[in-house]
Amino acid sequence: MAFARDILVSLVASVLFVALAWALSKTARRVLRGVAAHLLHLDVEEVFSSSREAATDLARELRTARDVSIWTSRGMDLQREPFHDLWRNCQTGRSRCRVLLPRLDVPIGGRDWIGDREEELQAFDTAFGTGLLRRQITGTYDFLEPMTAAGLEVRGYNVPHLARIVLTERVVYVTPYRADQHGWNAPVLKYRRGETYDLWARLFTMLWRDTAAR
Repeated sequence: MAFARDILVSLVASVLFVALAWALSKTARRVLRGVAAHLLHLDVEEVFSSSREAATDLARELRTARDVSIWTSRGMDLQREPFHDLWRNCQTGRSRCRVLLPRLDVPIGGRDWIGDREEELQAFDTAFGTGLLRRQITGTYDFLEPMTAAGLEVRGYNVPHLARIVLTERVVYVTPYRADQHGWNAPVLKYRRGETYDLWARLFTMLWRDTAAR
């Protein structure tokens, strides 16, 4: 009886602690998620509610990364703060980076996956539906073009726009795309090296081999 009571008290205390940590601190929530992942032998390191929440952590990782692989859709985030140090490192030869962007032209007999993704976006954002997504992707190509002579290589893919991944030699950040919201509002999952990391690294390698430079 005493043993059961002790277990119940322990469970109640744990629930109260988690609830308090959730209410008071984002840092505490991340620590708790990390502890849970470790206890459950999961390879997820952190979960961020959005790209905005992940930005500081991503910038810190990219600042020291030596080998970076990125698979994305419109790629507008590549022009923002988390990636500034990466592009500087690429230009000075400190880092190597490969970027996969959607292919602008549609291969003969292929499917227009940019058009498919734009239809999804149009359903909840009326700014889309007139080729805006393709123009935004073109802008990302133009932004990256001056850096391709250094440590950056860009290729175009023609597969569904399923996620953004940012892969370094240490971790991978995965942002799954949903059909009913912009990618920047989606959660970002950060995985350490392990089975999930290896899966995304393998997918990127296969896509890279199946594409050509612009």
